[in-house]
Amino acid sequence: MEDHTDNHPRHALEAGLIAATLAEPQIDMGDGRQYIITPDGFRLNDVSDPHRLPDHIRQSVTVDDRDSLTNYINRFTDERSILIADYDAGLIRAHLDWHHDNRNALAPQQAAHKATLKLRDSEEFARWAAMEDKLHPQEEFALFIEENVADVIDPDHSVLLEICRDLEATQGVAFKSGTRLQSGDRAFKYETETHVKGEVKVPTEIALSIPLYNGEPPTDIRAKFRFRPTPQGLFLGFRWHRVEYQRQATFGAMATQIAEDTGLPVYFGRIG
Repeated sequence: MEDHTDNHPRHALEAGLIAATLAEPQIDMGDGRQYIITPDGFRLNDVSDPHRLPDHIRQSVTVDDRDSLTNYINRFTDERSILIADYDAGLIRAHLDWHHDNRNALAPQQAAHKATLKLRDSEEFARWAAMEDKLHPQEEFALFIEENVADVIDPDHSVLLEICRDLEATQGVAFKSGTRLQSGDRAFKYETETHVKGEVKVPTEIALSIPLYNGEPPTDIRAKFRFRPTPQGLFLGFRWHRVEYQRQATFGAMATQIAEDTGLPVYFGRIG
């Protein structure tokens, strides 16, 4: 049977706890949050300063070029910071408040301050990539080459512009066949409606010097020309030659350079 007498030890303990609570009603959580216990059912009331600064930085920034990421890291980095370079996602990310190590497992970091370089194709690469792996009518292709001839390092600009003029001049003629010349170029024979015969020479390869990513220096890349002679005209295009390998190498060099310029360790991979 429960004892309801006022001098029961349990009642004395409860009274002592109540007295202690009312004597120190304020609770400081150590991170800026504060609470007060009030007697009405010992309710916990939040009395934290609504204008207090957060206990850690919560910020995610995306930058557009390598120098911007380097400068941002150098402003906010400390001994916790690391770099993660994820080629598949096309990003290099600095985790500025990453965990120290497994010796501090009971005090994990917030890992809420990040700066990310989201790689973007350069304007030059984007223009050429939009034309790549497609066959285009000869006039359309010639106009594109003329507009972007400054990106070409081989063949010579004058030679390439002459080829473009030949392509424009033979618009609408019937191409019959193509042969490979000793130089490696291709010669396409055509015949006009008035039975005038001729040929157009086109190189089998083109070399460009363009940046692969926004803000990066130019890289020499090569492309193989593709051709299709038809009675309706000559269709031309090109396909990249091992460009993906160069993009991967450039990505790795960028991540390594950021690590050298910031003193951070870099890990190639992704966070699961």
